[in-house]
Amino acid sequence: MTYGRLPVGNGHAAAGFSAVLTAAAGAGAAGVVAVVAGAAATVFFAGTAFLTGAFFGAGAAAFLAATGAAFVAGAAAFFAAGAFFAAGAAFLAGAAFFAAAFFAGAFFAAAFLAGAAFFAAAFFAGAFLATAFFAAAFLAGADFLAATFFAGAFLATVFFAAAFLAGAAFFAATFFAGAFFAATFFTAAFLAGAAFFAATFFAGATFFAAVAFLAAVFFTAGFAAAFLATGFFLASAIIFSFRFQMRVSSNNTLRQNPLPAWASHGARCEADYSSAYADPACLR
Repeated sequence: MTYGRLPVGNGHAAAGFSAVLTAAAGAGAAGVVAVVAGAAATVFFAGTAFLTGAFFGAGAAAFLAATGAAFVAGAAAFFAAGAFFAAGAAFLAGAAFFAAAFFAGAFFAAAFLAGAAFFAAAFFAGAFLATAFFAAAFLAGADFLAATFFAGAFLATVFFAAAFLAGAAFFAATFFAGAFFAATFFTAAFLAGAAFFAATFFAGATFFAAVAFLAAVFFTAGFAAAFLATGFFLASAIIFSFRFQMRVSSNNTLRQNPLPAWASHGARCEADYSSAYADPACLR
């Protein structure tokens, strides 16, 4: 709160300062103002009482002056003493009021400082506890996340390692089983092919041997038959050639048959060694 410029003559107006109070200081100042207002009211009522007493004292003095100077003087002294005591009482009341205001201000200041210290202590304690709590929560969360991360990484590593080993074992078993079955299949196929080609070879060899044997037998039989036929033919030719020899004279002339042709069919013709000189009519 800003109350503006202070009254002139206190040194602040000349310097150009302004009084700026906080809400707490304003509350204390309001209390002080209330106390000062109470003190002023007390002084005002004390002054009113004093003036009223003085007025009635003056009247009583006038009244008593009429009745007697001694009584008036005593009454005046009495009221003067009352006024003095009233003024003393007003002074004491003001002093008490200001003392009460001072102590009230001191109390409010102490309460304000105590409250400020309490709120400051509460703030710093809360900040410390909150910091400790969040730090502990952060560290616990960090530990939890780190443990979770490393546990997940470990389990993932174990899982992928197991999967890799299982896959490797599966592919190795599949490979060796395939290789075994392929080797068995190709071995069986090779042996079957070898047996088939061996059987085919031996069957072909047997066939060609039989064909060669039959051909040899056939050609041998043919050659033998041809040889025998040729020998038989030559023998027959030799035999028949001896039968148709013609006797020839010593001068190598053919002896002619003087018989005519129609009578020479029953005659025997003799030929020489060559049949070229024989008469075809004499051949029979």
